[in-house]
Amino acid sequence: MPVSHRVLHRVLHGKEEELSMKSRLLEALKIGSMTVKNGVFMAPMSLGYESPDGTVNETMQEYWLARARGGVGCIITDALSVDPDVPYLGNTLCFRNEESIASYRRFTDKIHECGARVIPQITHPGPESVSAFRGIPPMASSVYLNSMAQKARAVTLEEIPGIIQKYAKGAYDAKRAGFDGIELHCAHAYMLLGSFLSPMRNKRTDRYGGSLDNRARLLCEVLDAIRESCGPDFPIILRMSGSERDEQGNTLEDMKYLVPILERHGVDAFEISGGTQYERCNKIIPCHGEVQGVNVPEAEALKQAAAVPVLVVGKIGEPRYAEYLVDSGKVDGVVLGRALIADPDFVKKMEAGDYDGIAPCAACAIGCVGEQTKRHPASCVINPAAGREKELELTKTERPERVVIVGGGIGGMACARACAVRGHKVVLLERENELGGQMRLACIPPHKQELSKWIVYLEHELERLSVDVRRNTVADREVIDRLSPDALVIATGAGEMLPPVPGIDPEQAITAWKVLRGETAIPGGNVLVVGGGMVGCEVCEYLMHQKRGFCHITMIEMAEEIGAGMVVNNKVPAMIRLNRPEITMMTGTKLVSVNGGEVTVERRGTQEVLSGFTHIIYACGARPVRGLYEELKEAYPEAVLIGDAQQPAQALEAVRQAVETAVRIG
Repeated sequence: MPVSHRVLHRVLHGKEEELSMKSRLLEALKIGSMTVKNGVFMAPMSLGYESPDGTVNETMQEYWLARARGGVGCIITDALSVDPDVPYLGNTLCFRNEESIASYRRFTDKIHECGARVIPQITHPGPESVSAFRGIPPMASSVYLNSMAQKARAVTLEEIPGIIQKYAKGAYDAKRAGFDGIELHCAHAYMLLGSFLSPMRNKRTDRYGGSLDNRARLLCEVLDAIRESCGPDFPIILRMSGSERDEQGNTLEDMKYLVPILERHGVDAFEISGGTQYERCNKIIPCHGEVQGVNVPEAEALKQAAAVPVLVVGKIGEPRYAEYLVDSGKVDGVVLGRALIADPDFVKKMEAGDYDGIAPCAACAIGCVGEQTKRHPASCVINPAAGREKELELTKTERPERVVIVGGGIGGMACARACAVRGHKVVLLERENELGGQMRLACIPPHKQELSKWIVYLEHELERLSVDVRRNTVADREVIDRLSPDALVIATGAGEMLPPVPGIDPEQAITAWKVLRGETAIPGGNVLVVGGGMVGCEVCEYLMHQKRGFCHITMIEMAEEIGAGMVVNNKVPAMIRLNRPEITMMTGTKLVSVNGGEVTVERRGTQEVLSGFTHIIYACGARPVRGLYEELKEAYPEAVLIGDAQQPAQALEAVRQAVETAVRIG
């Protein structure tokens, strides 16, 4: 496999000399009239940083500038609506007036100063607009329910010329604002152009519906109008699905047919994605269980049909893999999203050959997608500074301190790294032989092995930064006193919790952690899993993966939902995998008592007995481990409690608290 720095040898004056050849990915790429310094593009990701007025605020600016300084060749900004009255999200980028265009010009100038190109992803949100909340029904190719279960109306023939002109004006305004080109969104059977192109959405019987040529008619007319308004030298990249991955959707063969047609209408490059917004969202943002480069086969096939560059997006987080895709001729460039959230210096480090120093995306989607479902701005587990670039900048301290951190889980490791980056002398105490804490358990269930990247990365960073890591060390008052810390951070994590139910023997009870650690082997049988949250679901998958014979699982959950709190891109495929005859899920079901292999449950006000279980596994949450903190808080009143030791939550919260703490020290 080609890599970035392929080493050759030559003999000069009797001495062997190493020559390094960089990857083609890091060489200049020409798209239409635009030359990009390398083939790494930053994907548009609506992350909740948008301003109400549709311009680039300071948060967004610093976020993108960090990636431009980090070596990205071209930034594709988040979706920009060509109609300010039809926003994609609550706040959506748009051009409202001359003042906003001038504001964008100041932004693009700053990106250009960093040596990067910048283009907006322009779109008409169509059915995905939140305009319905403002009394304006969203519009689509046909009548159907959008992703918010709102009824979209069909666009009339009379409205189409006006929509086309909005696209043309939006592209022309982008040119006036100093952008280097545009990306036109026509993927995933969503937003307006996508809804027209996809047979899954387009049920029209006029000249804009029916055949593939008819469904592509609006797209071609939009392209023609943009070309007319912006001229031949303003690059257009088209984002499209290489396949909608549904038997009723557009196929790869459909896209092969369209590629030369779209080139004739002015497309300068194609960005290949895949899936659909409603039915196959896990293919648009591929997470756990999805292969890396999920759209590469389609992109490679379309490159054979195209006369212009082809880019690919979709779970391309490994730098060597990104290089391989270009060096092997499969594509001409890569579009990275979450990988650049995780590490804004991804490209710079890749150019230096510092692969181990790249903070890895583990495809968890917890911060980038999950936070937005809670109406929070996006974040990142491994990089909580995403969207908070200035606030959480790890500047060198002028007063180095001796920082002692107790607990080598992901929170403690992240805090140790951040403190060391700032120049503090750090001692990390861990009672076990291995670092990682509960994150090591999280890596065990099927489809979640990628999470181990975080542990490997942080261990490498602690070694690089000369953090004094003391494994197999039980921290107590005496140990802490001997270290004489200037700052003390307690990250002792959490322990498993058993429900307060009669009949449970705490000594004999089988917990989810015991199963995942391999302390209790369950090759099969009639198994009851108490708790249907994320851990309960993962235990079910683990048991099904490990079984050696008959195995039936009954899962009971007090809430009315299985997998509550899971990110949708992980939850959808997980629920598909768990939907099998060997697994029975019971929601709204509370455990009342246990008697051997028999349990009494209360289900919607009625008690019933479930019996015949060979094993009962408890996946009922966790409780903070605060013993050391309680012991030390009077002697060390400035001690900081972080992560699960403060309140059990996801790794996102632990790492965020870790970095916030590091910023405050010294």
